[in-house]
Amino acid sequence: MKARSNISCMISSLLCFQLTISCQLATGKSPDIVMIAIDDLRPMLGCYGDQRIKSPNIDSLAKRGVVFERAYCQYAKCGTSRLSLMTGLRPDSIGIFSNSASDVIKFRAHHPEINSIAHWLKKSGYHTQSFGKIYHDGWDHRNDWSTDSRPGRDREMLEITDPKNVTAPTVIAERLNCPILQAPAVPDDHLFAGRMTTEVIDTLAHFEAPEPLFLAIGFRRPHLPFVAPKSYFDQYDINDSWLASNQRPSTDIPLMSWFNSDGYVGSARKIGLTMPSQPDYDEAMDWNGYEMRSYQGVPNQGPIPPATQINLIHAYAACISYVDAQIGRILEHLRHSPRFKNAIIVLWSDHGWHLGEHSAWGKMTNFEVATRVPLIIAAPEIKPSRTDYISELVDLYPTLCDLAGVPKPDHLEGDSLLHALKSEDSSLLSAAQSMALSQYTRFRGRYMGRAIRTPSYRYVAWFDQLENRIVGRELYDHRVDSNENHNLASIDEHAATVANFDKQVQRLFGLPAIVP
Repeated sequence: MKARSNISCMISSLLCFQLTISCQLATGKSPDIVMIAIDDLRPMLGCYGDQRIKSPNIDSLAKRGVVFERAYCQYAKCGTSRLSLMTGLRPDSIGIFSNSASDVIKFRAHHPEINSIAHWLKKSGYHTQSFGKIYHDGWDHRNDWSTDSRPGRDREMLEITDPKNVTAPTVIAERLNCPILQAPAVPDDHLFAGRMTTEVIDTLAHFEAPEPLFLAIGFRRPHLPFVAPKSYFDQYDINDSWLASNQRPSTDIPLMSWFNSDGYVGSARKIGLTMPSQPDYDEAMDWNGYEMRSYQGVPNQGPIPPATQINLIHAYAACISYVDAQIGRILEHLRHSPRFKNAIIVLWSDHGWHLGEHSAWGKMTNFEVATRVPLIIAAPEIKPSRTDYISELVDLYPTLCDLAGVPKPDHLEGDSLLHALKSEDSSLLSAAQSMALSQYTRFRGRYMGRAIRTPSYRYVAWFDQLENRIVGRELYDHRVDSNENHNLASIDEHAATVANFDKQVQRLFGLPAIVP
């Protein structure tokens, strides 16, 4: 857990009491909560400083809430990240580092005492309901929701249109037969995200239960395949200036830090995606990005042509704008709803996404671009602001408890962000002391990279988990190297910094003594 002072905890408790009373006085009951999750979204938004992106509705929400400039996931892969957020537990405590539903079933069987945030709010008097992707597919638990969840995987994951008849209903393809991007000339509701949004608005319009509502809405885009109506593609004129400048990782960066080796199994092998067992640097460059390479329209192996990269970035941006438009529809309804106009609104993404940085296309690294996520919280009695306080997705559970005015369960490993939300008291919070923890595995779990992000540095220690020793280190100074291109871990003048981070990794991740 993050080391925070007792004073900060006392301040948080006091602010929680004050804010809860304010919210309940304003609404006459516990506050309604609308939580919006966006899959695979890096902070590539106008409100995060990217003026190339058309995201007016999320930007509008940011102006009404608190924007966390430095929010981080715990694990840059859908299943583990979402389960960590929903349970308030870190990945090591969960023990799940895959997208296997069977692992989740085992976890819940062995830990029935762990309540998700949805289940906890339900037990605390909330009506809980979800649409779209909140957990990873098939990971929802029947106890979480007051009514059946509507995940929508079978209608959206590999949703494509018939190029010869785009107005026909969308279909679901096998990944190997699925185009990596599409821009059909169809209205928003032709695709699942638009239809789901209409259903969400209808649910809000007809919700009459006396209980407060916790509504979770999960948009799958901009997850692969990149599919959005052509009108959103038409908003952009993307050129080679959008291409990543650091597509070839420096040779002083451990190969396992950027090469995702674990996907070359199953369906990938059907089309010849079988990598060398021990790839060298050039081979890893040619084989990196298995998730993307299993779709149609990109090379299965070897360099990705710049024109293809531009098309991929174009499609990613179009998907962001498409989802932004659907969020705008929901926000507009909330603003005009007598019941929900004062609802607490939370927006987050499960992890970032590489667009060619360090040769990666996708998530599944410990780099800044994969672990940093958008996080926006808007609530009554909270003044709009921006904060550099380093937050984590695991902090969201205790924060929602505080905002809802319900007690927090004992198992939580994150810390409430309520003190950071109260901007007038932000001086009481030292951003300089904040940090985030992330991790990722390589080579079927043999190696685990454990990362610490402070305001100045990102440090990653790569462990051989069989031998309990560090086999690789990364140290990036974000004051001069925001793209994490220059690994300082082996430079003598940084030896003391590395040694200090080694001690912090051991302590913060609860590791046994590390073999020198």
